[in-house]
This record gives sequence, C-alpha cells and structure tokens, in this order.
Amino acid sequence: MGYSREVIGVVLGGGKGTNMEPLTPHLEKSLIRLLGKPLIYYPIKNLAQLGLRRMYVISRNPQRISNELGRYFEGVSLESIGQGGDYLNSALKMVKEVSGKGTTLISFGDVVLPQEAYELALNSHVNSGKAITVLMTPLSDLQGYFEVEVVDGVVINKVSTHKSGYAWTGILVTERDFLNSLYELDGDINSALRLFRSNVNVALWSGWFVDVSYPWDLLSAIKYLLSDLSEARVSKDADISPKAMVEGPVIIDAGAKVDHGAIIRGPVYIGNDVYVGNNAIIRNNTSLEEGAVIGADAEITESLIGRKATVGRGSFIGSSIIGDESTIEPGVVTLNVLPTGVEVSHLSPVIIKGKQLAKLGAIVGPGTRIGANSVIYPGSIVEANKYIQPLSILK
Repeated sequence: MGYSREVIGVVLGGGKGTNMEPLTPHLEKSLIRLLGKPLIYYPIKNLAQLGLRRMYVISRNPQRISNELGRYFEGVSLESIGQGGDYLNSALKMVKEVSGKGTTLISFGDVVLPQEAYELALNSHVNSGKAITVLMTPLSDLQGYFEVEVVDGVVINKVSTHKSGYAWTGILVTERDFLNSLYELDGDINSALRLFRSNVNVALWSGWFVDVSYPWDLLSAIKYLLSDLSEARVSKDADISPKAMVEGPVIIDAGAKVDHGAIIRGPVYIGNDVYVGNNAIIRNNTSLEEGAVIGADAEITESLIGRKATVGRGSFIGSSIIGDESTIEPGVVTLNVLPTGVEVSHLSPVIIKGKQLAKLGAIVGPGTRIGANSVIYPGSIVEANKYIQPLSILK
C-alpha cells in the first residue's frame, strides 16, 4: 500500500513491565514470545505490511531488540534506539528528531491488533487532513485502560473504576507540529491535545484488541493471533508420526516431533524443536514455544508453554502460562475454572475486555520446578526459580 508522503513507523518498546511478573525477572515484556515471535514483532509486522520501510523501535535494550528482530524484516530499515535517564523524554526527543516533515505512526509495542486496525488509523488520518489521529475502541469496562474522551476536544486518561466508554488502542498517527508540542510539554499528551483541539481526528476500531498489561493477557493475544490461521502450515523438516492425529489449523515449525498417538487439535502453534510425546493431547489456542517438551499422555489446552519448558507425563495444563525452562513433573494438574469475582493478585481483578475472566490456571515463572502429582488452584502465581515439593497443593 503506497502513500503520497513518507510515513515513518515508531514502536515504543517500553521496559520490564512489573505487572508481568513472575514472567519477566530478566526479560523485557516486549521480548516474551508468542507463536515463536517476540511480542514486539507483531506491531512492527503490521507497520511493514502497510508498506512502511523506515521504522524505529524505542527500547531500554536496543541491542537485544535488534538481535531478536533483524532477521524478520528484510528490505525494511529497522533501527532500535535506547536512551537512559528520563526515558519518556528521551523517547519523545528521538521520535521528534526522526520524524522529519512526514507523517509518523506511533504504536505501543505491547498492544496486539490485526493489521486492519493500523490501516484504518492511517487511512483515516490521511483523509482527515488533521494534525493527529487517535485510534480508539469501545469497551464495556474500561478499568485499567486509557480512556479517550471527546468533549470539546480530546483527552486520554487512565481509568481506575468500572465504566463503559472508548479505550485508546495505543496507536497515534501524527504530524511533526504535534510531536514538537508533545516534546516541549514533557510528554503531557493531554496538554498537547488541547493545543490542537480543533485539529484532532478520532478513528473508531470495532475489531479485536489486546493490551498486554498482565500475564493472562498473553493467553488472549494467542487466541486472537491464532484466529487468523485458516489452514495447517507444517514444515517439511517436522517429524509427524503417521499414527498421530492433526486436526484443524496448526503451525508446526522445523525440527518439531509429534510422536505416535498424539492428538493436535487446532488452532495450535508448535515451535522449532518441540517434542510432543505418545498420546499427548494439544488442544485449541495453545502455543508451544521453541524446544518445549510435552510428555506422554499429557494434555495442554489454551496455554503458553515457554521455551525449553517441560511438561511431564500425564499432567494437565489448562489456561496457564509456564515460563521458559520450567519443569512440570509428571501428574501435575492445574485447575482453571475461576470462582466468580476472584482476584488473582493484589494488582488487578481478572478482567479482559470488559468481561470477567472465566478460566485461568497457573502463572509459573521461568526456571521453576513443580513437583510430581501437585495440584495448582485457579489463578495461582508461582515465582521464578522456585522448587515446589511433590504432592503439593498450591492455592
């Protein structure tokens, strides 16, 4: 898709993301892997599919971002930039400097949306002739989101109570004058919006949208990303037993092995060098990341199994996240039906897009070992690098 003026993409990678603990003790949120790719890959991919060929990623760890992303975007000038000190002000300064005289599309690196949302934002901006476009979406419960209010201008505020309205999707399309004002006002977006009160365009997105703020948001992101999968894509270098059963849309990457009697019911992602044992069942909306091992007779459903994690024989993992290099010993069961109104932690009730989350199993940090035949109650959070004795009951 071509535009008469150059459009530059800027993705704000953010930092560690303390709300994502225990998954991020040594890893930025934007580098958590979903379907074999880091989270920040998805907004960048959407910008590239719009035809943007110059993009910048603002990150506290630019070298690692560059190493992770460089191989995915051939023909795109993708530069990762990091600044210390006042991170927000430094990021704004960098965005202002790289924007030139063209249009800049800014996206949060932890928001997952389909490509059509980016297309809507950019087309709406170009056709409006305004200095800034804000992409928003309707939600029945805005708690924890940034609300867009359109009353004699536009303001964006974080909401701490239950109410309906319009949430900001984390996408802005701007011209240089607005970026200059935003920088001069130290990132105070509402003050900048007031200066441009009559020059703000609002675009409405009514499709799916996931703001990854908490670990369980990753499960929603997997579901929506896999919803675009309509057919099986199996690498010629994968080893699928003729006695295994693969149903529905799946991705099975190179080096994966699916053993005799295993059942894969898509949509499912099975990453590089994953092993799925005899008679194991992998159900819908599951992502098995690179090098994961699923033991014989285990069952996995609606879960994220991290890189080089192991799930032992006969275990049941439902609606859960198992961190990288963790070990779930044989016979472990995650209970995943939440009581009404449960709070998973002191941070936030389990609300996703305005609805009470019905299911959530365990959130297990990386490097943890859960002993054999343990039972984990719904919504349990297990810290990184823990050892849990066999036959434990975690509440």
